[in-house]
Amino acid sequence: MKKIRTLIVDDEPLARGGIAALLETDAEIEVVGACADGPAAVEEILGLRPDLAFLDVQMPRLSGIEVLERVPAGQCPQAIFVTAYDQHALKAFEVCAVDYLLKPFREARFRAAVSRAKVRIRQSELGDLQLRAAELAELLRLFEPGGSRLAAPSGPAPAPRLVFRAGTGQLFVEPRDIVWAEAQGDRVRLCESGQIHLVQESLQGLEAQLDPAQFVRVHRSFLVNLGRVRKLTPQLYGDGVLTMGDGAKIPVSRTCRAVLKTLLPPAKR
Repeated sequence: MKKIRTLIVDDEPLARGGIAALLETDAEIEVVGACADGPAAVEEILGLRPDLAFLDVQMPRLSGIEVLERVPAGQCPQAIFVTAYDQHALKAFEVCAVDYLLKPFREARFRAAVSRAKVRIRQSELGDLQLRAAELAELLRLFEPGGSRLAAPSGPAPAPRLVFRAGTGQLFVEPRDIVWAEAQGDRVRLCESGQIHLVQESLQGLEAQLDPAQFVRVHRSFLVNLGRVRKLTPQLYGDGVLTMGDGAKIPVSRTCRAVLKTLLPPAKR
């Protein structure tokens, strides 16, 4: 199994060394770099493309949260924040942190955070493999007897069905049937054509498998299908509420509302 490439970012040498020491015994982890400030962290993430990053929050020049905000979404690693300050936890989860470790922490708590990160990374890799398998199947179809090697498809290929672990079985979902999704820890509460499912997936992992032109994160805990939005109602302090086609009320955070209004057709604003 491919090792999880890991970056450690902390302005304290002892903290960097402590995390590295804890990771040494994990056969699934490979530490590929370490740095001490925010700008260096951005550079290392873009250059090394790690799967996982341990980030201090308060660092010189750029905070750990600002580091993730400066990295394109498609290149962001899974992130575990390690800090002595608890007041940044909410903002950390808004940038899709896997976990938030408060110093000093016990080794068991550290191992639990790493386990959560591994689940997300492996699920994301599984989603990529499913997409590649669908692309390969389409390519092989063109080379079957009677198929045309030169003929281009008449339209865009349909999106592959998504596969999730749900309870003791597997759930197959057509992306177009997803109305909304809500983060529930390591799982996602998924509304599919009026039915609610609890699947073993992170919201970030689900988002990575969907068309960003059709599915938008409107809150740190909610993802919606723009084609299923019925109404956007402004709230106090710049927040909002979406009414979905199934009648569900979905909160819209202040930071997402302006972007959402530009994506929705005028009739649905």
